[in-house]
Amino acid sequence: MTEKFEKILKYQSLDMEIRKINKEYNKLPEKKKLDATRNKFVDATNKLDANSTNAEALSAEVSKIYADFKAVMSAFQSAEAQYNSATTDEDKAKLLPKFESAKAKLESYRAKIDDRIEKIKRITLDCKKLLNLKKEVKEEFDNAKIKLEAFREKTAPDRKRIETQMKELEPILDASLFNAYKRYRSDGIAPVFVPVVGDDEKSYSCICGMQLSQTNKSELKNKSLCQCETCRRLVYIK
Repeated sequence: MTEKFEKILKYQSLDMEIRKINKEYNKLPEKKKLDATRNKFVDATNKLDANSTNAEALSAEVSKIYADFKAVMSAFQSAEAQYNSATTDEDKAKLLPKFESAKAKLESYRAKIDDRIEKIKRITLDCKKLLNLKKEVKEEFDNAKIKLEAFREKTAPDRKRIETQMKELEPILDASLFNAYKRYRSDGIAPVFVPVVGDDEKSYSCICGMQLSQTNKSELKNKSLCQCETCRRLVYIK
């Protein structure tokens, strides 16, 4: 194994240490709670915004319906006055349909107003619940964040040490190996460079569990490095 390859393996080893710290962080119950409470908070905020928009629309409807209601009320009062002032049963019979029609319209508009007001009341109640929920999840979020910050502070010295060593190695790494490493790491492959599994060429396989193809085996034999056709890792011989 060449010195330049040993250096990229050292760099990878440090990178895996950082990855391990990150995995420990992401596995913490508080990390899941942080994400869950954040999502609940955002969801509650979006619902509050939607309720606000709906309440404004209903309020505008109430204003319009109430304006129409007043006009219908005026027509009803006029019809009622005419009906009450009629002196004969015949005149009352003629005025009755107009009076009943005005009364029906009045009841219809009153029902519309009551319906919108009831909807606004339900929205208001829902908003109170959502505000309480936001308060609760914010408290959970803050508590989880405090515990996660404690983990970050605890691991900060190790992280700083590792990152410093990686920075020191980068300028002296083989460019082609380092570029390959960065490319495959950006694709989510980790580790990138892995030792071949198996005691002889016939049984050579990658750590992903798949046996290397004959082409891979020949390349590994000639160049001491090949790429697994299954997981894309770069396989080397120790």
